[in-house]
Formats: sequence, C-alpha cells, structure tokens
Amino acid sequence: MKLCIPKPLKLEHEELHAELVTATKASGRTGEAATAVAKVLHEHFVKEEEFALPPLGLLPALARDEVDETAKSVLSMTDRLKSEMSEIAGGA
Repeated sequence: MKLCIPKPLKLEHEELHAELVTATKASGRTGEAATAVAKVLHEHFVKEEEFALPPLGLLPALARDEVDETAKSVLSMTDRLKSEMSEIAGGA
C-alpha cells in the first residue's frame, strides 16, 4: 500500500504555490511581501507534503477496512507530525 497525498489536497497545495509564485512576481511592496511570505511558508509546505499529508491517503482504505501491514509505514510520519506539530502550526 503506497501512501499518497489525496488528490484534492495535492491540487490545493499546487494552486496555493502557483498563486504565491505569481504574487512574488508583482512589482513593489506586493511582490516583496509575497516573497517574504513564500520564504516563511516554504519549509511548512515541504513538511506538510513530506509527512503531514500522506497519512491522509490511508483514509479510504481505513474506511473500507482494507489496511494491510504496509500501512505501518505511516507510523513514522505520524510520530514525526506529533513531535513537530507546534512548529508546523506556527508555534500554536
């Protein structure tokens, strides 16, 4: 069982990234602000795609009670998410 980020979430991430890239190309203060936001959010997006969002790909199989032993690979991701949650959530 391969863990994949659910397609709607993947698409949303891609759209947000594309909009942010477009905003960084704006002139003046808007472009400068968007560039600053992009720098702050980059690591957040990387971590989400690396270990926060892939476990959600198990939900359809869980709902059908079709999870096999390979699903245990999600535990390292969820453990990491738990340990880094406050950092990913912006210190909240």
